[in-house]
Amino acid sequence: MNNDLSFHILTSYSEVSTHLPAVVAAADNNKHALGFFPKSVFTDFARRELLFVIATRDGQSDEYAGHLLFDVTFPKAHVRQIYVKNIYRGHGLGRLILDALKAQLTSLQYISIQARVAEDLQDANAFWEAQGFYPQRVSTGGQTKKRMIVVRAHELETPQLFQPSGISVTNPLGFENKLEDIRPLLLLDLNVLFDLGPRRTRHEQAIAVFRAERGQTCSLAISSEIDAELKRTAHKGKTDPMQALARALPRFPIPPVEYTDVLCPQLAKIVFPERATANSLTANDISDLRHLATSIFHGLHGLITSDSSILNSSAQLRKEFSIEVISPESFQNDTTERRPVESQPSTAEDTLTLLTAQPDDEPSIRAILNALDVTPAAMASRWAAFDGGEHPSQRVVVRAGTDVTGYLVLAKTLLKNTLIGSIAVSESSAAASDTTRLLLNFVDEQNDFSVVNRIRLHSPSKQALVREIAAGYGYSRQLANNELQKVRIGDVITAKNWGVVRRKLIECCDITLPSSPVQFSHIDQQISVGRADGELALLSIFRLESLFSPGLFGLQGRKGVLVPVQPQYAEPLLNHSPQLSLLPRSRAQLSRQRHYIGGPATIRSFTRGDMIFFYESGRHSAQVVALARVAGAYQRDMNLIDHEDLAPSVLEEKLLTEIGKAKFKTIVIFENIIRFRRPVPMETLQKLKCGEPHQLLTAQRLSAEQVQGILQLGLNV
Repeated sequence: MNNDLSFHILTSYSEVSTHLPAVVAAADNNKHALGFFPKSVFTDFARRELLFVIATRDGQSDEYAGHLLFDVTFPKAHVRQIYVKNIYRGHGLGRLILDALKAQLTSLQYISIQARVAEDLQDANAFWEAQGFYPQRVSTGGQTKKRMIVVRAHELETPQLFQPSGISVTNPLGFENKLEDIRPLLLLDLNVLFDLGPRRTRHEQAIAVFRAERGQTCSLAISSEIDAELKRTAHKGKTDPMQALARALPRFPIPPVEYTDVLCPQLAKIVFPERATANSLTANDISDLRHLATSIFHGLHGLITSDSSILNSSAQLRKEFSIEVISPESFQNDTTERRPVESQPSTAEDTLTLLTAQPDDEPSIRAILNALDVTPAAMASRWAAFDGGEHPSQRVVVRAGTDVTGYLVLAKTLLKNTLIGSIAVSESSAAASDTTRLLLNFVDEQNDFSVVNRIRLHSPSKQALVREIAAGYGYSRQLANNELQKVRIGDVITAKNWGVVRRKLIECCDITLPSSPVQFSHIDQQISVGRADGELALLSIFRLESLFSPGLFGLQGRKGVLVPVQPQYAEPLLNHSPQLSLLPRSRAQLSRQRHYIGGPATIRSFTRGDMIFFYESGRHSAQVVALARVAGAYQRDMNLIDHEDLAPSVLEEKLLTEIGKAKFKTIVIFENIIRFRRPVPMETLQKLKCGEPHQLLTAQRLSAEQVQGILQLGLNV
């Protein structure tokens, strides 16, 4: 085909009418995808200029290349058909003709466009998703085919009296844009200020509190009660430097007397029960109670104090008044490393090494940040680039040989189940992609096995590669501040734990699943989800699993496949052992999507979206050790298998014959790996009628009942 062809959009009836026979013929030949409309409908729509044709010049005449049929009922439009001829596909004509429609409707002050797409048409749904049409609801189709139809919507950038919903493909879960919105505001007790004195025993703890504010972990404030305390404890004739420091911090007034007279006696019974009963509260006790009352009255996150009586009452204060009481000790660095140094092969020549950042690394760290236009002020605060090992944040670097290629700082956050950090990668490095994956994997492994976590990573503006790779991990980009956000679920969501996961999602990030477990129909089935911004959105199970990765929906009705993996390949491929290894990790463990390679006949066993269970087939032990999700499968001639096929697996070309001598190999792409808490032994597989040992030497399909049986034992669900 001529690559120099130019395409243009015809919109007027005089231009479109000559192409009506071609439009009708294309629609009649593609009824399965486009539905059926009588010929008169196309003529009527063309007269009303609701039919666009995309054409290419062939000599002196235009040749039909595709069309767009739509209807309008102000302020909305509805796409009825969109079609591009096979020979012209791959030129972006679908996007081109849709952009023309968007531009026209925007100029006419329309608010949105809708399109109805059959739920089972995977390619069509992917196209509409790419054009910014998010799922709005699901409806039933005609009685003949009984399809489920996804109604998709796109909101136009039209000046409106009411704000648009904010639902978009780039932010499907409705996260807020500002990192500052989640920084907790904490009230300081006077004893923490006094501990700033260099001779105080808790001096380092107090310093850590102020370092945490500089690192944007929290915001600090004081109560006006501090003034009264300082005056009461001041020595005559001496200047108190604490009074000057107190004036530099934001100040919250003590609540009105009518409020404290009611609240303080309630707090006294919790914090100082014996002295409250004996009516013998000291001046310090009353002052402490006023601090607590101030936090509660102004809706602050909580109070930082060293007072043991208040700290011992923290659980009850949280339960009854929803405030946190925090010790300064919580802001100090952990005394033990969270994980050992590790190395990993890379596509670049050098092996990548992940290390705790040291003072000697800081020039390299600042060089990376300087190249990304990070300001010195941001380096000192958010990025902790000048603090050696004294900052309360966790700091790691990636080295390719002797060069630092990436830097990650994780703040010591006080918000429950929330991880906040910043990531920067030298994208000019040959190891940039692998560096990014290694850092994102490190972030993922900081989270608890089964808890719902929210992750927020700031990245500088010149980090296109980082954002691209992060999207594959389920991160959404916040355009306002280049922040990457995601929700991580480290468990399988089943009917048994549905309520627990639902509650934790609400607590962690204001995302709401349906009140009752969903019956699984197929992987592209749409689920109604309450977003963080209060809007409702429809997201497919496949999309939700990608956003919640590695979480999987182990719903009733979902089928799977059981595959064998030899012991020497199991750990390098799955990283399922609970014990940390001192040996370098495999190259495959850098990949979010990994490859399982089997014989040619096994391709019939794999369906996109299946749960894939890995059966470690050793002589001394035979058990299911992990599960994941099938993203796809394909076949390849063994002589044509290349680095891209093998790198995400643990096989080398010379080892391919170990899995059979057949000319073709099946390559299965899998993701969202979850290791079993308790491996499922062969005896259980036999009870579930999954097959005898000799049958499990190749891939075996699993029924929905067998999948549930394995999940119940392997995950205690």
